[in-house]
Amino acid sequence: MQALLDERRLQRVVADAEAASRLLQAAERHLAASSMAAEVDRDGAYGLAYDAAPKSAVALLARQGLRPTARGGHHAVVRAMEAQFPHVEGLSSMDRLHRRRNEVEYPDRQAHDEVDTAEIRDVIAVAERCLASARRLLGGGGLEPFPG
Repeated sequence: MQALLDERRLQRVVADAEAASRLLQAAERHLAASSMAAEVDRDGAYGLAYDAAPKSAVALLARQGLRPTARGGHHAVVRAMEAQFPHVEGLSSMDRLHRRRNEVEYPDRQAHDEVDTAEIRDVIAVAERCLASARRLLGGGGLEPFPG
């Protein structure tokens, strides 16, 4: 974690339980919208469900007084989750979801297969696990601001 701060991929902010709560509420809305969109816009549904996963992780960081920088982005969030919560359900799958989301969002980067129903079910299930894990970690009261 300290390396992410030293590399300016994460920055210290005031620990904010309210911001964490807002991020979790946004993740819930994304999941609900994703489920509704799945029938008419699978690519959009995938993106919405994917967005719920890192929002859940960023909520944990917000509670710790950390946030990713523009330089750190998704990779800083993934590295922070791997460092702190390597076996927490859902959080360990974010990088895989991110790669697929990039294939969907930026089809010129590589061949783009349409998102199928199984992928939608998978991304929603993983994002739901991320959200549930974040709620559990935040609700337990054991998540303290990052030292320093």
